[in-house]
Amino acid sequence: MALWATKLDVPFPRLLIREPKKRWGSCHPSGIVRLNWRILQAPLRLVDYVVAHELCHLLHEGHGRAFWATLGHAMPDYEARRARLTELGARLIW
Repeated sequence: MALWATKLDVPFPRLLIREPKKRWGSCHPSGIVRLNWRILQAPLRLVDYVVAHELCHLLHEGHGRAFWATLGHAMPDYEARRARLTELGARLIW
């Protein structure tokens, strides 16, 4: 997480591991990032995608053009990672 916080120039967030029913992660504007424990079953590059995605929400509230541009700048292959997570996600233990 520190790598992505540095790349995105955001403060290191407080991290909570939870068990939401339908999300890989979430981010609160106060700097709290919640990750679903199930994402830890995925390859590290997909965990990195979720972490970077949530950290981008510290800079951009929604999923607008600026959000995706910021993520793309930090992680140029995010689209491939996102697609792989969509493909693999249903096979992880829920």
